[in-house]
Amino acid sequence: MKYPIGIQTFEEIITGGYQYVDKTDLVYKLVDEGKYYFLSRPRRFGKSLLTTTLEAYFKGKKDLFKGLAMEHLEKDWVEYPVFHIDFTGDFYSNPTYLEEKIISHFEKWEVLYGKDEKEKRIGTRFENLVIRACEKTGKKAVILIDEYDKPLTDTIGMPDVQDQNRATLQSLYGIMKRADQYIRFAFLTGVTRYGKLGIFSAANNPDDISMSEDYASICGISESELHQYFDDEIQVFAERQKVSKEQMYERLKKKYDGYHFCANSEDIYNPFSLLGALKSRALENKWFATGTPTYLTSMLKRRSYDLTKFSSGIDATAETMASFGNGEENMIAALYQSGYLTIKSYDSSVESYVLGFPNEEVANGFVKYLIVDYMSKGMDEYDADFIKLKRQIMSDDVESFMTQIRHIMAQIPFESNESDMMEIHFRNMIYLMIRFSGFNVFVELPVLGGRIDIFFETDNRVYVIECKRDQSADEALAQIDMKKYDQKISSKDKPVVKIGANFSTEERNIVEWKVEENKCK
Repeated sequence: MKYPIGIQTFEEIITGGYQYVDKTDLVYKLVDEGKYYFLSRPRRFGKSLLTTTLEAYFKGKKDLFKGLAMEHLEKDWVEYPVFHIDFTGDFYSNPTYLEEKIISHFEKWEVLYGKDEKEKRIGTRFENLVIRACEKTGKKAVILIDEYDKPLTDTIGMPDVQDQNRATLQSLYGIMKRADQYIRFAFLTGVTRYGKLGIFSAANNPDDISMSEDYASICGISESELHQYFDDEIQVFAERQKVSKEQMYERLKKKYDGYHFCANSEDIYNPFSLLGALKSRALENKWFATGTPTYLTSMLKRRSYDLTKFSSGIDATAETMASFGNGEENMIAALYQSGYLTIKSYDSSVESYVLGFPNEEVANGFVKYLIVDYMSKGMDEYDADFIKLKRQIMSDDVESFMTQIRHIMAQIPFESNESDMMEIHFRNMIYLMIRFSGFNVFVELPVLGGRIDIFFETDNRVYVIECKRDQSADEALAQIDMKKYDQKISSKDKPVVKIGANFSTEERNIVEWKVEENKCK
């Protein structure tokens, strides 16, 4: 089987004999039922492939759809003038880059449809191009914009450049309002939804299908598609890994599955990571290795965001999840739209979602990335320390892993002298260290009568940790006993280890701890 790794063009995948997961029934549904659309999906999730599939369809390339659902759905193949702008591949930190990119497209189309030398403004030039194309071909135009938001996300933290880019894009995208009668279909993709760009409040407001149940699987690979298209390959993968096929499916699911784009979405796999794993027959972090947007980590640090909220799930409304880029720093929307958080459940009674990490690749990769950002040096200088910590926790060597946590903490710069910020910083680092070691750690875990500061399990032990600031380990341990936290944790087959720890504001580190162990219930 040929895997289309890094290939994002529908025509190249089909003519090159690469495996294609057929989404053309959804493409037909889009075209048949509407005119203006917007779709948000994380990077490397197949947005460009979807856009080029639409391009091939509207250019009437019937032969490319042989054997696919579209072959039986479409009866009248019509060729339309297609205006496809792809903003991927460039960095728009200089406003001239954006104009140059757009004009390079215009010049190519003007060879086909003519040019008026008097047209200087981006919006006017595009509008008249579309009108001339319709007059020349007798067909309305199709407009496809891939990664419509990249010139804005590239310039987060550069307000002057971003404002200029926004003005240019507003002029470009205004064509949906100005030239509506000449447009057959328009489709925009991106990662984030910028409300102030104007396209979501104009007269021709595009249908945002980002959270539509009908189109939840239009990008990515669903559970059923994985079995339908790759079952034989997974058998080979399983043999290479010396596990059963069922176990291989479980490993792939844990590593790459878990995305949900609406309340009732089936599980969606990250296609970039999944296909990469199937090709190399190794469970690697392909998607995360392609890079995390710098604006995410800068926002997390600037806001002193409490990372421990990730452990128990984050409540959010649909409005919150869609409001990034509206002139405010919405951390939840940024993380959700970028693919670092996904929908875990939906509560219809209060119309809210619970968000969390979609899978192991994202959880572990994001934690590692944040650790590096907190540290003063590169991760390569800390690898040995974290490998040692992981081994100590796995072996339940309490004294050693607490000592190692203290050792790592001593190397981390605390940027704030405010006690509240220092406490969040401390909790964040404890959370990151244990989570990076491969354990699902809960911070401020609610139980009857209180909240457990830190809770996690290994194969053989349950850990309840109470942290005091500028007090004593004895007082911390006493609170565990007084609140009976160890008795409120359900663990009939594992002993509970109680750890009372004291964090010193002056030393900015754990200065003492005491340990007690309860036997199995």
